[in-house]
Amino acid sequence: MMSLSKNYFTVTIFFIVGISLFWLSVRNIEFVRFFETIKAIKIKWLLFSVFLGYFAFILRALRWKLMIEPSGYNVRVSKLLHSVVFGYLFNSIIPRSGEIVRCSTLSKSNNIPISSLIGHVILERLIDILVLCLCLILVLFLNFEQFISFSNFFKIPWTLIISLASLAIIFILILKKSFFLNEAFSKKITSFYNGIKDGFMSFNLLRNKLIFIFYTFLIWLCYFLMTYLCFFCFEELKTLSFQNGLFVMVAGGLGMIVPTPSGIGSYHFLVIKSMSVLSIGNEISTFYALTVHTSQTLMVIIGGLISMYFLYVSNESQL
Repeated sequence: MMSLSKNYFTVTIFFIVGISLFWLSVRNIEFVRFFETIKAIKIKWLLFSVFLGYFAFILRALRWKLMIEPSGYNVRVSKLLHSVVFGYLFNSIIPRSGEIVRCSTLSKSNNIPISSLIGHVILERLIDILVLCLCLILVLFLNFEQFISFSNFFKIPWTLIISLASLAIIFILILKKSFFLNEAFSKKITSFYNGIKDGFMSFNLLRNKLIFIFYTFLIWLCYFLMTYLCFFCFEELKTLSFQNGLFVMVAGGLGMIVPTPSGIGSYHFLVIKSMSVLSIGNEISTFYALTVHTSQTLMVIIGGLISMYFLYVSNESQL
């Protein structure tokens, strides 16, 4: 019960953080002007961006299949795709819940150990962070002055944060000492650890690592193009370059790391700040962030509901 209450508390806190950042981002714009601007945008670029967002899901499913195959399981790409999109639907409601949901869904339907699938997902997330860091380094070289201006927006007391986090961990360990030393709990942890290790080891067992790397490259190319092509929706943004697009993509990626529902607020805030250092006005920056985030969120919701139908309703009707 305490664990459940803690989860609700965490979700509520980050929901409030997201809403607060969203309000800070949009408080000075007129939504009448926003809807007038939306009517005038070139919709083909927005639709192309949404298509690329869904195509990135397909690539993630294909990459996941490569990781599962060494374990001897043969899963249809369509099943993997629906599990991935369904997981993202849950992420848009409860941050970080989608990873567990997509693994449990696939585990139940294909009898694959969930710990192994979670190992795959953790590996995916580590790869995503690594690629985002590489993009961040590239941005530092290509947009050095803008990046310094962007980073100056945030004065984070890292020493204080690390100290408080360390004290909190020590305090929790002292309180839960008997729980952690419990034999049954230790066995569960060992079993779970072995499953996650198997998931990590799947990379070493891949039959074609180059294809895995190629899929990863294509996924992030989709993310970049999703960001860059939406510049052409607005007359004021058409002059922005590829390197500016990379800069905005990285800012948006950092926003999506913050565990707010669907990155709401954190994505808008950081994208608007990144565009402000590119000398783009606050109004058009806000319109851009709202347009990209809303279109991608709607795609996830619609795609997630369709995937839920194929995963559950369609399967039950075939029994």
